[in-house]
Amino acid sequence: MGEPVRDEEGRLIVACDTSVLLNFLVIGRIELLAEHPRYRFVVTETVRQEVRRPEERSELERALGAGEIELLTTESMDELKLFSDLEAEIGAGEASAISVAACRGWCVAVDERGRTLRRVEELLGRERHLNTPGLLLRWIESGRLTTEEADAIKDELAENRFRMRFESFRDLLPRADSGGRGVTLAGPPVAQTDQSGTLEDRLGTRDP
Repeated sequence: MGEPVRDEEGRLIVACDTSVLLNFLVIGRIELLAEHPRYRFVVTETVRQEVRRPEERSELERALGAGEIELLTTESMDELKLFSDLEAEIGAGEASAISVAACRGWCVAVDERGRTLRRVEELLGRERHLNTPGLLLRWIESGRLTTEEADAIKDELAENRFRMRFESFRDLLPRADSGGRGVTLAGPPVAQTDQSGTLEDRLGTRDP
């Protein structure tokens, strides 16, 4: 599948699904996407239209207008064909983000599991998949967030029906005594877990 595409500043370009976008809009922390040093986030018009609550839509429009997040306004015939095929199986926002990422060599940020995650792995590979916990983990490693701040965000997201399958981000960070293995989240290995499971097995899911 090749190396993922980077922009002129060396950042990985990420098509962001509604699930991830809403998580940061709900808690009022869209700057965590806008200021991420490793990734440049792009949303499609389909994803934009799925943000419907007035306060969240207003903040998204502000971020788009300020150039903090990019809006993709044109899609190729190949992207539209793949979108149509995917939309028969999964949600429109997910299908839109995945189709653009697959055709352009980008990464994709999506929190859904099950069929959606299987399609991501088939079309892009696990190394080009990001999700909300993985992005927060990157922020901790860069020094932008402490584990306590990330855990506070985790708790706030749980109140909004997005629960992560671990107690604390501290459990996901490398430890000198860890016998675990590295985990790849759209880039080089960044974290370790113990032998009880990989990071992918322990990440969050949105309640039905």
